[in-house]
Amino acid sequence: MKRLKKIEADLKREIGFIINSKLKDPRIGFVTITDTSLSPDFSYLDVFISVMEKDTTLEISLKRLNTKKCKGFIKKQIKERMKLRTLPEIRFIEDISIDRGMKIHKLLEKIKEDKGQAGAE
Repeated sequence: MKRLKKIEADLKREIGFIINSKLKDPRIGFVTITDTSLSPDFSYLDVFISVMEKDTTLEISLKRLNTKKCKGFIKKQIKERMKLRTLPEIRFIEDISIDRGMKIHKLLEKIKEDKGQAGAE
C-alpha cells in the first residue's frame, strides 16, 4: 500500500508538470492536479483536476485532456521520466471536493450566524 501511495504522488507531480509545461494546446486552461487514485493492479489512474476559470474552461480542458492524442503524449512523457513496468490507463476527472467543501463551509457559517441571532433575542 505504501508503494501505491508513493507512485500516486510521483504520477501526480509528473502529470502536473507535463500538463502545465509540455502541452501546447491553448484550449487547456491552467489545470491543477488535486489528487490521483491508482488502481491496486496499476491498470487505471484517475487524475482529479481543478481549473481556475470553471465556467467554460473546465469542460473544454477535460474534453481535451481525455483525448487519445493527449493521453498518449502524457504517457510517453511519463515513460521517459519514470521507471514503471506498465503505464496505467489515465482518466481525467473533475474534482468536486473543493466545491463541496465551500458549500459545507457556507452552511456552517450560516448556522453559526443563525445561532448568534437566536441568542441575541
